[in-house]
Amino acid sequence: MKPTEKSYRFCLEPDAPIATLEQVLAIVRRLDLDLQALRTTATPGGVEVLLRLASMEPEPLTLCRMRLHNLVGVLPIRESQV
Repeated sequence: MKPTEKSYRFCLEPDAPIATLEQVLAIVRRLDLDLQALRTTATPGGVEVLLRLASMEPEPLTLCRMRLHNLVGVLPIRESQV
């Protein structure tokens, strides 16, 4: 069975980007997702993050997006299939 892969791109508010990124990675770890790529870029509005994740089932990836959406400091999330 081939794993489901998704990429999430979002910005972190400039107030505490490292602490927010740690919370993002904790969500990924708790959901037991495969972190395939992580890229951060500093921008004037905060930190832009690109996460590429994989899972054997699509539900944990959807749950991850929902939890990221509820995380304080994460701006709107753009999703794409890998």
